Amino acid sequence: MIAGLRGTLARWDEASSTLWLDVGGVTYEVLVPAFAAEWVASHEPGVELALFTYYHVAERQPRPVLIGFPRLAERDFFRKFIEVPDVGPVRAVRALDRQVSEIARAIEGGDTKALQQLPGIGARTAQTIIAHLQGRLLEEATLPETTGGRTTRGEPTMRDDAIEALLALQYGRREAEAMVTAALDARPDIDDLETLLRAVLEQRVRS
Repeated sequence: MIAGLRGTLARWDEASSTLWLDVGGVTYEVLVPAFAAEWVASHEPGVELALFTYYHVAERQPRPVLIGFPRLAERDFFRKFIEVPDVGPVRAVRALDRQVSEIARAIEGGDTKALQQLPGIGARTAQTIIAHLQGRLLEEATLPETTGGRTTRGEPTMRDDAIEALLALQYGRREAEAMVTAALDARPDIDDLETLLRAVLEQRVRS
């Protein structure tokens, strides 16, 4: 099992969403989901790149496939996603053309229409995804976006973004506003969305 790679970016092919990574003289071809394409493209060939990877090989597809992710949480989400019946690794890679946090919030919120907008995901598959994963993706739903080589912080609208994320998780607006306010009152040092959402959910569990 190849869990991760660190090496020099040798080539990036946007059309096929694959990169070549030179690791100690051995070049690996890695397939990257569409949501991470901008992150890869922000790196020039020759720079060092680290990826968390999922190694896939099957009887019907004997050629091994390496799938790469910028963050461990994104790989963990992918591993949960492919547990859903009829959603294998190759289909999942094509489907993930939006940020993991956005997809996770759609699943947690039971939003079949949003899931059907993903490539290759129909109404029945969307319902199956929700049935298998709803309630298991709260951590992924709070991930900041991956874009341009770093995660966005969204500080100017952090409170509003947190409220919108909670609304997507089917909390009422008043409840969401109260939860965010309470978390900020308890932790005035919070300055990024991910930490704020974690504080809100931790506070919810304690109450």
